[in-house]
Amino acid sequence: MRSSSFCPSAFRRRSVVAALLAGLAGPAWADGWHEGAPMTTARAHAGAALLGEDLYVVGGGSASGPRALTEVYDTIGDIWRADVALPVGLEQFGMAASGGRIYVAGGYAAGGTRDAPMLEESAATWVFDRAVGGWRNVAPMPAPRVGLALVAIGDKLYALGGKGNDAARVFVYDPAADTWSVARASLPAPRSDAAIVALGHDIYVIGGLEGRAPSARVNILDTDTGTWRVGPPLPAPREGHVAAVLGGKIHVTGGQSLSPPKTFADHFVLEGGAWVKAAPLPTPRHAAVAAATGGKLFVIGGSPGAGVFTVFTQSDAVDIYVSGK
Repeated sequence: MRSSSFCPSAFRRRSVVAALLAGLAGPAWADGWHEGAPMTTARAHAGAALLGEDLYVVGGGSASGPRALTEVYDTIGDIWRADVALPVGLEQFGMAASGGRIYVAGGYAAGGTRDAPMLEESAATWVFDRAVGGWRNVAPMPAPRVGLALVAIGDKLYALGGKGNDAARVFVYDPAADTWSVARASLPAPRSDAAIVALGHDIYVIGGLEGRAPSARVNILDTDTGTWRVGPPLPAPREGHVAAVLGGKIHVTGGQSLSPPKTFADHFVLEGGAWVKAAPLPTPRHAAVAAATGGKLFVIGGSPGAGVFTVFTQSDAVDIYVSGK
């Protein structure tokens, strides 16, 4: 049974104003996992990025192909609203926010015809400007990439990991110049479906699918020097897991293995150079999205079914983790 210090249904009935006031003046949440308002549409392999306290969840897979849907989660009010859809359906792409805009790059795009749909590996980059209220094309990545991550540090965006030609290369995007370049140092152990997150000027590439097997590797890119170093390996190999920084610590949760097919609820936290166990996800799943803001970690969507079962078992769940540590 999920532990919760509030009633989700009652919480969702509040007005936005009341929810905001509750967030400012209400009682503190108990440590552990809480249940948030579910997404309108269950999705796995979507992308997510924060603009202020709004978490944009975009795209994702479905039985009929990649979605273009955009939903926005108010992390204070615990409510969802629709926003402008992508011009094309996408899944397994990279997504990040920088300079008040949202960027999406790569992934599988919806292609083919209505009678013969297909997935196309994409190099396209899209930007969403909330002030303008629409998506537009910008310069494409140097090559198509699927199963990657897009990470913002400073005024640059880094595209790392994934499947594609020469997937070890790290692409760097300069939004001001609308140009991509290739970083000097490639990812030491190329892999897709890793959990990739920024902490300070470092980018952590955690686990992932290396060849046909999940990995426990952790590689860290120092974006100031452009050099890689090795970090402490995960306690267990994972792919399709998520990561976010909460309270200055990296949290990793979920994931899958394909042989045998299995999803995981494990929750690991990097503390003092070592991984420690924390309270597991209420529901094991992979291919979710995650973000942290306001002292809370949000894990959204994904699938409790591994491998080929993913598309048939997509989740609309919103799980919220609070830690007083």
